[in-house]
Amino acid sequence: MAYGTVNVGQAQTDDSKYLTTEQVGTPSGLATLDANGKLTASQRPDVDAYTRKQTDDLVDQDVAAHNENASAHGDIRASIAAVDAAVKAIELKYGTEITKNPFSVGFTDLSAVNVTGVWNASLGRIEF
Repeated sequence: MAYGTVNVGQAQTDDSKYLTTEQVGTPSGLATLDANGKLTASQRPDVDAYTRKQTDDLVDQDVAAHNENASAHGDIRASIAAVDAAVKAIELKYGTEITKNPFSVGFTDLSAVNVTGVWNASLGRIEF
């Protein structure tokens, strides 16, 4: 058996796995919250982004511009025009006192049509 002094101490631990108190509330450290449960201003990262209000405003502007474009929603505009024409035809048929030969004709333009009267372009009809 051997005799002598032996230095038996605790094994060294890898402290890099743990946060120190100096790292609490600092960038790249442990975040802390204020009384409202939010990050303090000094801990918030700089973000290059739109706010929610800015995003909503930009979306609203783009949607409004799209909806005002005459070429947008062609199918919906055509359906509305058809319904509008049908309503006008019903109003003409039942809301007008006609005593002789009632008729109605719908035109998209007057090419190749010879008729006597005045063309009302805004209402899309011939007026006598």
